[in-house]
Amino acid sequence: MAPGIGPSAESQGESEWREETSSQFIDHGRVLTPGRDEIGRTLLDLVPAAPDEAFVAVEIGSGQGWLSEALLRRFPRARVVALDGSETMRREAGRLLAPFGDRVELRPFRLEDPAWPDRLGAEVRCFLSSLVVHHLDGPGKRALFARLHERLEPGGALLLADIVAPTSERARRHMARVLDDEVRRQSLAFDGDLRAYEFFVASEWSFFDHPDDPIDQPSPLPDQLSWLAEVGFVGVDVFWARAGHAVYGGYKPGPAAT
Repeated sequence: MAPGIGPSAESQGESEWREETSSQFIDHGRVLTPGRDEIGRTLLDLVPAAPDEAFVAVEIGSGQGWLSEALLRRFPRARVVALDGSETMRREAGRLLAPFGDRVELRPFRLEDPAWPDRLGAEVRCFLSSLVVHHLDGPGKRALFARLHERLEPGGALLLADIVAPTSERARRHMARVLDDEVRRQSLAFDGDLRAYEFFVASEWSFFDHPDDPIDQPSPLPDQLSWLAEVGFVGVDVFWARAGHAVYGGYKPGPAAT
């Protein structure tokens, strides 16, 4: 099973994210995600806002809140709407984000519900997401990109960090090996032992070694870049990539996008 915050735990199908999985990801998420600190810095560097600017950002699948916390610290006048389908994750994020008071709002949502962007209310400068959108199939991703483009203010951004599907068997084998090496290295570096790595192996967490888990539906990166451009995003690019994970996205045309 690959990392991410998928469909709401309120309807617990075999192919859906479970509260038990949320607890496991809270325990091991930093180890299971290659270069999470680099991912966070990359995403924040790409936010189209001055450090002292007031704006609204939405995190899609906020998990335990580490990315929302980093954004609130980097942009002290920003507000964040943090969305997650897991009660366990929202509770954990609530503890982490409590010091920011009314600058953050935690909301439940279902990723596969097409109406959730329409319920946001405020204009959105930036949508961010880490390890979530791969739970939608290809048409679902493209439809989501189009809806989020409509909800952004001019110059706003959609910035994603996610698992991406390999385009060949050779690439799959390479991504599997590199991810395995990375998780093993991070388990020793962050925890001082191999318990997180052993969990990674025993739980069959890697999509690249176990691509048949129905919760995971990553799409090839070239396809996603094309879908972003087709729905109107400009400056579409890949900003970081490692071990089958990438940071990519684009901007809605407008002054802040240049």
